[in-house]
Amino acid sequence: MNFIELCNENLNIQDNICAVSFCNKDELVILTCTGEVLLYHLSSKKLELLFETNPNNGLKYADGGFDPTASSSIYTMDSIIVVVNDYKKHGFVLNRKEGYRLHISRGDYHANISKYPIALFEAANGDPHLIYGVDWNHLQIANLTTRQVLTADKSLIEEDAEQRHIDFYKKHKESNKLLWPRGYDYFFARLMLSPDKKSFLSAGWVWGSCDCFNLYNIEDFITNHRIKHTVIGGWEHNDRGACFVDDETVAIVYNPQEEGESDAKNAYDLRLYHTDGQGAKGIITLNPPLNLSGAELFYRTEDQNFYVFSQKIGMAVISRSGDIMFCDSTFIPKRYDDEQNLFIDYDEKRIRIFRIE
Repeated sequence: MNFIELCNENLNIQDNICAVSFCNKDELVILTCTGEVLLYHLSSKKLELLFETNPNNGLKYADGGFDPTASSSIYTMDSIIVVVNDYKKHGFVLNRKEGYRLHISRGDYHANISKYPIALFEAANGDPHLIYGVDWNHLQIANLTTRQVLTADKSLIEEDAEQRHIDFYKKHKESNKLLWPRGYDYFFARLMLSPDKKSFLSAGWVWGSCDCFNLYNIEDFITNHRIKHTVIGGWEHNDRGACFVDDETVAIVYNPQEEGESDAKNAYDLRLYHTDGQGAKGIITLNPPLNLSGAELFYRTEDQNFYVFSQKIGMAVISRSGDIMFCDSTFIPKRYDDEQNLFIDYDEKRIRIFRIE
């Protein structure tokens, strides 16, 4: 295996690049450090200004609004472009087909350690939909054609919260009981859609503090007034990598030594979990070992390999059996686009695009 460079362009722009994402196979969306959101056509080398995150229109936010120099992500689906600060409050939604732009925001309670929850999916009728966070424990789902918030009246109470409260406090004195039922006690964070686009995984956390990955059925989330989730697992709080392998399986980066398994021989492996909440279904032991701390994790169905990359290891390809098929410590991509199966790297005004063969 090796990297094949498909693009190495120094763009004719005034300001440095802060984030990049594919819009389709011939177009990139670019966020600059001054807040310009640009469309770059790879074949024609044409640049187009889509919008400015902080236009000089007199509108000011008490917290300064969107920060284009902070860690940010761009999410795209057909004519929809979403740009958000990863660990701050603000973002924007551009619907190029319907010709509008929206500002979105969330509460700031521990936003600095909870990646802005964003996911896009297409409904059966073709309308694009956005899943987005409005507070630490609160997600909404909106139809981006009609702009209707489908979950506007959804309760922040978990399904069967009353019975769980009663069962839990049977063991406590009356003086320790609080008003109930409590609001949903979970920090939403990075979202991942299942391959069939019928459910989404939140790589969030709960007080302890620990990673807690929950799965939500999209139809149920829209139609059920209460919140219903399936717990995939909970571990030490280190913002671990995760990805869907298929609709029934999620892969999670796991460090047995950090989890208290003192007899563990290797520091990191990949654990496979059932999406129906039945727990672990397999262990992928890495050969040779790799430090997967802070690594991004993706699964490529076509070749049945995992792609991982981080500052510590560079880029690696791991087989389903755990063999390290390829590793290059000198190449650290900024982003992987699973739809295009391409890697993006950028620095200052230069963009490079690679595929692996």
